Amino acid sequence: MSRVRIRIAFTPLADDDEFVLGELTDELADDLREVGEVSRVERASVDRDAKGVAELALGVVTVLAGTEPGYVQALVDVVLAFLQRHTGRRVHLRVGDIELTIDRPTHAQTDELIRTVQAAIERARP
Repeated sequence: MSRVRIRIAFTPLADDDEFVLGELTDELADDLREVGEVSRVERASVDRDAKGVAELALGVVTVLAGTEPGYVQALVDVVLAFLQRHTGRRVHLRVGDIELTIDRPTHAQTDELIRTVQAAIERARP
């Protein structure tokens, strides 16, 4: 089975603190595990003297998902369910060199989103 890595990030709200962002990032990661292998993204360290300390970026995960249409549909469903539970947020998907922003799409936009993600996966396929 062919798989591709997809970067998924959500926008924070003005009153979010690190604890809330950490909890939401964990929730999104847990939800995405039904689609594929999930990893938290490490933030680039600005302190060159800090050895062995990797700080996780809040609100950003990657998922290694299958490229079949069923996986794409599941990925979009998970992201849309996350947005429905957390209104006011946007999700940014990055597949290869294609980046998409999702913000409460209509049914027609959801169908187009699935086609766009599938096309992006096809382009990014190794």
